[in-house]
Order: sequence, then C-alpha cells, then structure tokens
Amino acid sequence: MRTLFLTIGMLLCIQPILSHADSLQQAMETAVEQHPMLQMAEQQIAAAQGNLSEQSAYAYNPELSLEPQRRRLNGGGSSNDYYITLSQSIETAGKQGFREQSAQAVLNQMNQHKSNTRQQLMIAAANAYVALYFTEQALELRSQQSSMLKKVSHAVALQLKLGQSSQLDANLAQSAFSSALNATTVARQILTRSKQAYLTALGNVSSPLSSKHPLPKLQTSWQPPADAYAMALKSRPDLAALRAKLRQSEAQVDLANATRLPDITVSAMTGREAGENLIKLGFTMPIPVLNSHKGAYRAALAEQERVSTGLDWSTQQLRYAVQSAVDNHANAMLALSGIISSHMQQSAKNTISLAQKAYDAGELDLEELVVHIRQGLDARMTALEIIQQAWFARIRLAEVLGHPEYILKGIQS
Repeated sequence: MRTLFLTIGMLLCIQPILSHADSLQQAMETAVEQHPMLQMAEQQIAAAQGNLSEQSAYAYNPELSLEPQRRRLNGGGSSNDYYITLSQSIETAGKQGFREQSAQAVLNQMNQHKSNTRQQLMIAAANAYVALYFTEQALELRSQQSSMLKKVSHAVALQLKLGQSSQLDANLAQSAFSSALNATTVARQILTRSKQAYLTALGNVSSPLSSKHPLPKLQTSWQPPADAYAMALKSRPDLAALRAKLRQSEAQVDLANATRLPDITVSAMTGREAGENLIKLGFTMPIPVLNSHKGAYRAALAEQERVSTGLDWSTQQLRYAVQSAVDNHANAMLALSGIISSHMQQSAKNTISLAQKAYDAGELDLEELVVHIRQGLDARMTALEIIQQAWFARIRLAEVLGHPEYILKGIQS
C-alpha cells in the first residue's frame, strides 16, 4: 500500500505549462494563410474592383444606325435613299460620379470585410488552439485519476482476498474507479471534438495534428491600454466596414435623387431622300409623368437611415463590450494570480501526501481516502479551468479591441 500511495503522489506532481509561444502563433498565422473564408473575402474584393471599373465608365455608348431604303416615285422611276444617325445619351445631375462613389464605398467595405475576416480567423484559431490544449490537459488529469483509483481498487481487492479488507471497501474502491473511468471516456470524446474544431479553425480538416500543443504562461500584470474604447473605435474593421456601407448608402441617396432628373439624348442625322440631301439634329428627353422615381428616392433614404442607425447601435454596443472585456480580463488575471500565490497545485499534491499518512496511522478509512484523492485532483482541474478562463479572457479582450496580436502580448517566453 505504501508503494501505491508513493505512485499516487508522483502522479500528482504538476507539470508546468510550456513556455513556447511559437505553436500558438503558428496556428494563428496558418489560419490566415490557408482558410477558405479569407480566399472568399479576396474574391469579393476582386468583384468589387470589377464593379468599380464598370461604374466608373460612362453609362451610355454612342449609337450609330444606318437605314437604306428604295423608294418608288409617283412620277415614275425609283430612288435609292439612306439615313445615317449618330446619337449619344448624356447623363445629367452627376449620376456617374455618384455611381462611382457608391462602387468605391463597396470596395472599401470589402477591404474592411477582409481585414475583419482575417482578425476573426486569428481569434477563432487562438480559441480553438487554447481549447484543444486544455482538453488535452483535462484528459491527462482524468487519466491520472482513473489510473490512481484503478491501483487503489486493485490493492483493496488483494487485501480482500487476504482477509485484510471488507467487501464494502472493495465495492467502494471499484465504484470510484468506474466513475473515474467514465469521466476519462467523456474527456476523450471532448478532445475528439476539440481536434475537429481546431482543424476547422485552421481551414484544413485533413491536416495532421501534432502530439503536443505547448502554451505559454500569461503574465498577470499585463494590462490593456487605458484608452481601450477609443482604440477599438479606430481598430475594429467591422465598424470601418459599416462606415463604408454608410458612405455607399449616402451615394445611393444622391444617385436616386439625381435619377429624378431624366437623361437626355442628342442625335445627328444625315441622309438622302428622293435625290435630296437631308440633315437633322435631334434632342430627346423623357417626361417624368408616369414614373418620377420618387419611390426609389424614398427607399434609398430609408436604407441610409437604417445603416446609420445600425452603425450608431454597433458603436453603443462596442462601448459595453469593451468595458465588459476589460473587467472580465482583470477578474481573470486576479483569479490566476490567486492560484499562483496560493500554490493551489502544490496544495493538491500535499492533500494526497497527508491523506496517505493519516490512512497509514489509522486516522482515515478508505472512503475518506478516496474523497481526498478526488479533492486533490478536483483542485488540479479547478486550477486548469482558471488558467483556461484567463486565456479566453485575453483572447476576448484582443477580439473586442480589434488587435489579435494582444493575444501574444503579456506572456512569459
């Protein structure tokens, strides 16, 4: 039994978190290099560039028409006539400029959308990497718990055969082992899902996974900039995309208003009819009686107001999101400092050591021993969860501020 508890104590030794940031950084870089979402964002930019080129061009091409005609004259004979007409429609009220402004705003919006996609992919990759790391650690702890309780169950079963233990103790040890084994199975299932989520975040579900995913230590003293909200307003590409969309809607309003003034067409014709030369100049303008385009103008105004309201609402939400992320980050760092200063992980190891001595001295029964084993490992799981939440708080803060690089700031290399 003493050998058994010595083994338990060795298994409870805490493995320090690895202090290499390269793997996490590589995961974030890989996501923005190969993810299909970024490729689609680039294709949207190409489409917007094509649309800008189209809208920058003049709306109307000149038209040339030729009409040959053979005429039979009343006095006898015939005449070969022809008519050649060149016409050109002319945009009025600056419609071409408004179309170009709208298309340029769409291009700006797509560029900001790409930047936002890039940031979100980096955030998603960091979240998935951190989640994978801690599910691996959780499985390792659960496996250790299962292994320890298996040894306890085996030892009690041997004692039962020698008449040194009761059937009740044997059943208790077997039950504790079964529960730990079930927890290990669940942890393994969660790890499988985490691996799939990680590969999806990288944009390549067929990529091989490495056996280890090191994670650096967080510096609890690192703090975000004091002007966090002002920084987020300038740095968030999704807000910049909304501003570009607002400029697009404003250009659409101007275009719809200009459309209420009809375009004109100027034409020049030369021809020959019945032996006589003809020259004609023409001017054509639609009369906005049946359709004055007021409906399109009202629709454009409503869309502009909708986009403006959405931008204002997003700005208000950002203020709360920034304050919430900053507070959550501060609380998470405080909790992390607490487990570091209290030596929670070492205390978990001491719990098992003290329980062993008490059991050897006859001060604890088997049930109490199993409870202390569970408490020691639960303390390790709690510490692991606190560290995990600290990482998620750091990632969320970087996301809200629009600076994914903050994830890798404030770490111990």
